[in-house]
Amino acid sequence: MTADAVQEILWTDSAKISFHKIIAWLRQQWTEKEVDKFIQRTEEMLYVLKRYPEMCRPSVKRKNVRIGILDKHTQLIYHYKPQKKQIVILLFWGMKQNPAKFKY
Repeated sequence: MTADAVQEILWTDSAKISFHKIIAWLRQQWTEKEVDKFIQRTEEMLYVLKRYPEMCRPSVKRKNVRIGILDKHTQLIYHYKPQKKQIVILLFWGMKQNPAKFKY
């Protein structure tokens, strides 16, 4: 692990809620296979972010907030706290949601 590797990943309530909403939607529209793929992609991205916390593009509106593309439908928004060696997952954002409501 690199010296600046992240030690901890925390989830906000908004992140938990938006993650579960996406899973519920996938279960309605698709199959468990798609749900499993989404969960696996999320876990893989979090694993990589632990080593490379600055790999995703920075937000233009918020300092230390980064936006990662999870898949063609979903973005993962997180706050990187280098002093604490911590990532805080803020939100999962569906690309088809109203962009006017996107505050990052």
